[in-house]
Amino acid sequence: MPPRCSRIAALVAVLALAAALAGCGGSGGGGEMRLGYFPNITHGPALIGLQEGVFDREVTAMPVRPEKFATGTEAVAAMLAGSLDASYIGMGPVITTLSRAPGSIRVLSGVGEAGADLVVRRGAGIRGVADLRGRKVGFPGFGNTQDMTVRLVLEAAGLSTSRGDPDVRLVRIRNADLTTAFERGALDAALPPEPWGSVLEQAGLADVLVPADRILGGHYPTTVLVVRAEFADEHPRAVAQLAAANRELVRLARDPRRVADAYTAEVKGNKLDPALLLGAIRTNIPTTDVNRAGTAALLRAAEDAGYMADPVSVEQLLPAG
Repeated sequence: MPPRCSRIAALVAVLALAAALAGCGGSGGGGEMRLGYFPNITHGPALIGLQEGVFDREVTAMPVRPEKFATGTEAVAAMLAGSLDASYIGMGPVITTLSRAPGSIRVLSGVGEAGADLVVRRGAGIRGVADLRGRKVGFPGFGNTQDMTVRLVLEAAGLSTSRGDPDVRLVRIRNADLTTAFERGALDAALPPEPWGSVLEQAGLADVLVPADRILGGHYPTTVLVVRAEFADEHPRAVAQLAAANRELVRLARDPRRVADAYTAEVKGNKLDPALLLGAIRTNIPTTDVNRAGTAALLRAAEDAGYMADPVSVEQLLPAG
């Protein structure tokens, strides 16, 4: 099986298994709300909520138990299996999940836009996106938001990524492994969520080629808040309180220093220069809106990559009301 086909097959297998488990999982967490999040700047509102006790204070219908995840695929698999009730997550996994398990999860609200620079290995002679022809570009996970976004950036420059003989080789790599990959020259570029691009910059390994605000104009949903549909139907009061708490947290996250404090408290080993950390935070735009045009672009990228089982419309993705 060709590498691209095997990668897509792996994504499909994970989501298909999770969808099959959806009918077997429990409908609740024993009287608690299990809430997923990632330790990234793009999840700044969630980090503030955890560090400042906002979820505990605002969600009074039941206790909130946070659960940390590394990838969106893991989080949606947990939701479909009934072991996670709600999550901060990228729009990419939401799209691929709803194409295989329609109606299984619902978008409650937007959380943030942009939040990822396209960075290139310093000294690699890459001065424009067109120079990435024949190169290796990293992204965090198959079907995630950065996977779909980097495809859009490359294809806008006339570089194929999803056809039989792609111009650019896309490489899945954990964010934590980016430094080693850049040091060894195993990657020429990457589009990771912040602060991982800034980590590479601080180490002198990478430069920003396309800043976050120039990728789809900076207006595409990077992070959204989703809830398992069954849980939402059974616990409407708790879900309404979660949505209200998120609105407050998005407002608080517009203060970069507040996000920096929450991120530093969450990531104990954070060694980013404070000024660089604040710059990374400013690449992310906290908002409860879910940009329609940006969502449609991510949908097209998912379809072109072969990640979709069944079509999904923008109307199916956007929160009601």
